[in-house]
This record gives sequence, structure tokens and C-alpha cells, in this order.
Amino acid sequence: MRTDPAQEALHKLELTISHLLRIGVLLAGMFLLIGWLWLWFANGSLLGSFTVYESKSLFETIHWALLTNDRPMVISILGLILLVCLPVVRVFLTGVLFVKQKDFRLAIMAFLVFVALVASFVLGIDL
Repeated sequence: MRTDPAQEALHKLELTISHLLRIGVLLAGMFLLIGWLWLWFANGSLLGSFTVYESKSLFETIHWALLTNDRPMVISILGLILLVCLPVVRVFLTGVLFVKQKDFRLAIMAFLVFVALVASFVLGIDL
């Protein structure tokens, strides 16, 4: 029994999306674990740097971590950014999948959700 080449291509794209998400979650978890363990070994405490709350933007935190050469914080932030970006990538790739399936209504909805997610991230970041 032969399969339709178009269906096979769609199945491969679905598998690629699945593998990408799995690898992304594993990488994000690895970055977070490495950053937290490094912070623990460097400071002797995981929560030592969180004793005083200071309201800072993400860019200020990254800038300060780079200036002070706080590599554990930079690695942890990288893991968090990767973890937050995975659902956005998933929505975009789902839109691409719908376009390839010629289901344009669902593709438009997926891309509208993608635009809304990106806009919410851009508008929600305190520069």
C-alpha cells in the first residue's frame, strides 16, 4: 500500500515540530539546571541572591549580569527565554502546517494568535 507523498510530507513536518519542541524543552531545562547548579556552587546557596527584591527590567538584569560577569544568571535567563519562546514557535509552525494542508482559515487564525503573542511579549517587556 503506497502512501500519498503530500500526506507523508505533512507527517514529516509534524514530526519535525515535535522533535524541535522536545529538543527545545530539554535545552531550556539543561540551561536552567546548569545555571542554578553553578549559582549554588558559586554562592553556596541557591536563594542567596534573592534575599532582597529589586524591581528591574529584563534588559537591566541581563545587562547587570553581563557587567558583573554573572554567568550562572545569564545561562539561567537564556534557559527561561528559550522556554518562553517555545510556545510562540509552536504556534507559528502550526500556522505553516495549516498552510501546507491548505486549511487557510486555521492558518490565518494561527498566524493571528502568533502576532498576538509576539505583540504581548513586546508590549509587556519593560524597557
